[in-house]
Amino acid sequence: MKQGIESTKNALPPDHPEVLELVEKNARLANEKAALELNYQQLQAKYAALLEQIRLFQHQRFGASSEKFHPDQQDLFNEAEATAEEIPIEEVDDALSAPEGASSARKRGRKALPPELPRIEVIHDLPEEQRHCPEGHELKVIGEEVSEQLDIIPAKIQVIRHIRKKYACPCCEAHVKTAAAPEQPIPKSNASPGLLAWIVTSKFLDALPLYRQSGMLQRIGITIARGTLAAWVFRCGELIQPLINLLREQLLL
Repeated sequence: MKQGIESTKNALPPDHPEVLELVEKNARLANEKAALELNYQQLQAKYAALLEQIRLFQHQRFGASSEKFHPDQQDLFNEAEATAEEIPIEEVDDALSAPEGASSARKRGRKALPPELPRIEVIHDLPEEQRHCPEGHELKVIGEEVSEQLDIIPAKIQVIRHIRKKYACPCCEAHVKTAAAPEQPIPKSNASPGLLAWIVTSKFLDALPLYRQSGMLQRIGITIARGTLAAWVFRCGELIQPLINLLREQLLL
């Protein structure tokens, strides 16, 4: 009880200089603490940003770029091996092993070839010396077995010669007239509409770069520079611009 009375007597008033100094010091320390915490948070954010930049730089320097790797292209070089593993071995058979309409072919899920495709018949007959039975009697045809194979004819390059007839009066030796030249997608160019359509379709639908198309043409004896192909593609884009504008208007309606 006596100690409590003495401590009360020793308590300083709020406006005492020592008390005011302690309050001011406490406030100053609190401000410094808040500033240090804010500085720490900023340093942490900067540190995380630097780590992310380092990670990106390492990925660009040592990692696989998006142009070199894509999940859909992971089987690009072993596509045959990867795809063949998905097919049961009993379905991998010779196309000539099953006659047309055979139930075994249907069981394995082989689809019939489209009937509208042109057919080329190749007749396989027995040699003359095998057309007799062991008794010497001549064998007769009692039927035939038909099987089909799908064939493809590689791209054929041809030259279209536009021959424009010229007329003149044999008496006057004048009045020369020449048949009008046909309209062309690219005037004064030796690219036909069919060739332009093939180039554009191969590039934008089949994802075949122009340098590869140039190489393909080179292998069949036609030299067309990549720059020329690019100019043709650019010109084709200008030709279909009205159609693009019309489609855009329809979409924005």
